[in-house]
Amino acid sequence: MRDLFFKLFEMSHFNTGIKILPFSVAHIVYILLIAGAIVGLYFGYRNKNDEKKDKLLGILSYAITISYLSDFFVHEFVYGGLNMDKLPFHICTVLCPIVAFTQFNAKFKKFLEPVTMLAIVAPLMYLCYPASVGDGEPWCYQAVQTMFYHGTLLAWGILNIALGKVKPNIKKSYYALILLVVLTLWAKLGNILLEHNWFFLNEDAFYIGLVEGGIIPKWSLMIINPIAFFLVVLAVYGIYYGVCAIITKVKKA
Repeated sequence: MRDLFFKLFEMSHFNTGIKILPFSVAHIVYILLIAGAIVGLYFGYRNKNDEKKDKLLGILSYAITISYLSDFFVHEFVYGGLNMDKLPFHICTVLCPIVAFTQFNAKFKKFLEPVTMLAIVAPLMYLCYPASVGDGEPWCYQAVQTMFYHGTLLAWGILNIALGKVKPNIKKSYYALILLVVLTLWAKLGNILLEHNWFFLNEDAFYIGLVEGGIIPKWSLMIINPIAFFLVVLAVYGIYYGVCAIITKVKKA
């Protein structure tokens, strides 16, 4: 049975040599599938009542949680042991419990807007450059689970706005910055205790050696990373207001 599970979760089943390299055909196909699923869900639910919209977002939240937690049970067969990178210290991974609390606990609803923004920005940045998706074939467990998790997280964030559950107010954008600061400190704690590179606070996200090469000091990443994420959050606000302006203009025409 153990050998069977190693076989099921191996990186290559057909020895094709195909990998999800950034901007490769496999990467683009995954992007199109995720984008198509989000668009399809939007058009399928945009005219539904609030109860059905909430049910959809709840299902997505369950999918995020199940995908994340169940993954730990097969790390032995996929990675040969615990994959430290999957612990909840990266923004994408820590968003799993945060999204669940925000979705299902009324006390956390007041944080819905900043959580939604980060649930868009963090997986979107990863999906645009999936550097840690692994060397397996696009249909192996590691690739499918990683892309499914990030894609579902992105869908939850986008659909919260698209279906009208969150109406972004740029005057409240600083909440996202506060959350980013908290998550940066949380990741730093994990890095200190467990000696890892969560939220890329020990080395740059592209692993091109900016810290190791002495180009930038390591401490600066605690400032650079949250600011970079916040700038993308502001860009999302800008896109939202731009789309709203276009829709208003079309309706008046």
